[in-house]
Amino acid sequence: MKMQVLYTEKKEGKQGNPEIVAEQISRDFKCKGDRIPPAYPCEKERLVIIIFESYGSLDKKLIAFCEDLDKTRAENVALISLNKDGSSDTGELKAIFDKHGVTISGVLGLEVKKGLFGASKVTDEQCKKAVKFAEDQVNALFDTAL
Repeated sequence: MKMQVLYTEKKEGKQGNPEIVAEQISRDFKCKGDRIPPAYPCEKERLVIIIFESYGSLDKKLIAFCEDLDKTRAENVALISLNKDGSSDTGELKAIFDKHGVTISGVLGLEVKKGLFGASKVTDEQCKKAVKFAEDQVNALFDTAL
């Protein structure tokens, strides 16, 4: 299965919500999971799942990474956005992927409230929802899932 799970976090150093969700998905599907920018670039991936926080502006590393993706690196991307209202708005990412011919196979918005001292932790239920979303993407794009 040619699939990668990538995540980005604005705060470096401690494990945040995008990493928690990414680890769960990559563990369940036994595929590579990495921080953006990944140690090894995507090459001929059938699906790249990108998990990111969208509280205000998007992470510059995420935008730079997405600008570098094209059809030779990734055929499809699925986006999981952690935000304050659970919306599935992709913002400027849709225009970037359209420009490079990469198909957005699906978008999931997870509501993770953010307060004065940062975002609350993702719940087990939210992780299960993200894994179910990833499973749906895999079933739609691959003949057999793991």
